[in-house]
Amino acid sequence: MSDLQLSLVAIGALVIAAIFAFNWFQERKYRRIADAHFKSRHEDVLIDENITEASNGLHIETIVQMEESWRVEPRLEPEVTLSEHVVKTADVEAKVEPAMMAEAEARAETLPEPEAKSWNEPEPVLSSSTPEPVHIHVSPEPVYIPPQHKEEIKSAPVDDVICYVATLHAGETIITEDLAMLLQQFSMLGKRVYWAGLRHNIGVWEEINTAHPAEYEKIQIGLQLADRNGHITEDKLERFCDIVQQIAADLKAIMDCPDKPAALQQAIELDSFCAEVDVLIGLNVLSHNGETLPATKIRALAEAAGMKLQADGTFHYINDDGISHYSLANHESIPFAAESIKHMTTHGVTLLFDVPRAPGGVRTFDHMVALAKQIAHAVNGVLVDDNRNPLNEKSIATIKQQLATIYTKMDARHIRAGSPRALNLFS
Repeated sequence: MSDLQLSLVAIGALVIAAIFAFNWFQERKYRRIADAHFKSRHEDVLIDENITEASNGLHIETIVQMEESWRVEPRLEPEVTLSEHVVKTADVEAKVEPAMMAEAEARAETLPEPEAKSWNEPEPVLSSSTPEPVHIHVSPEPVYIPPQHKEEIKSAPVDDVICYVATLHAGETIITEDLAMLLQQFSMLGKRVYWAGLRHNIGVWEEINTAHPAEYEKIQIGLQLADRNGHITEDKLERFCDIVQQIAADLKAIMDCPDKPAALQQAIELDSFCAEVDVLIGLNVLSHNGETLPATKIRALAEAAGMKLQADGTFHYINDDGISHYSLANHESIPFAAESIKHMTTHGVTLLFDVPRAPGGVRTFDHMVALAKQIAHAVNGVLVDDNRNPLNEKSIATIKQQLATIYTKMDARHIRAGSPRALNLFS
């Protein structure tokens, strides 16, 4: 045989060996899954002849004896007349009620006196009414953010208000190790993709994390319909469905996709809504007559109000959930930096309020206005808008009225400012 023939024989042998190895690996993996779900440690009494009668649980005679011991024969109780029943009930109440009253009085004596209502307790905010101008001449206290209203509860964590959601029904349970490579196929779509799974034998939806082994009966894949870069296009939606269909084939699952034209229309309407409410409000504090302001004084005022300097070179007021309520930046192009702020000077600062992303609504805006006024007073500056027009109480009240209109529109779409849904949508 020639060298070419020997090489072909060797290559063929390697291919056959690889096929056998792959089949062995697949058979081993599915046998492991089947054993985990269907393996039983109980002996089969109909097949195994070595099982003795003593080890075979309860016998017929034992069951009959147990049933006889459990049987309770009916018997006649002495009749109780209605009058006797009323008398007995009254006696019980006469004995119990004084004891309960005494216990209640003893507890009332130990209860603390009700505290006076503090300023930061939740108060109803009527966003539909025109708020009155607020005259603030004191240092701003820590801002109170009222608790977020719960959004509409979904049967799965993938939000179909802002996402096109495809569902995969697994023929067999889907394990996370089979999804590790599949999650990377959506990176070219330019929109966020969300994964959630229905846990096997638990019935709870959760976000899929390939680092944590788990088994799922269903999987939801959501493509965000719109963000600040615009809405999803038809070709990208088609590409998304093609990828989901291929994933369903790989997992031997049944794919369920909603109507695509309706999803495109939803994306267009959602993008139009975002354009209406996506507002960024800026307040500027500028120095008089071109004088420079020391950055150290700006930093002291910002930190006293609870703000912290972030990596982007601006100060942010951040809540416990890591959400920024508003920011303070240098009015000039040079950002603030911890290393050089001691020697920096500036002609002004800008406070920014990202309306759809900031929680707290008008109360947060009031807090930012109070800080802007305090800075203007401390540095002998002037408070102006982006067009360098002075901001007075009347103009601030006008801004708050516009905010009330925006919040009303957002609430009507179940997209509350600063909520997870709003943070995802306005990103």
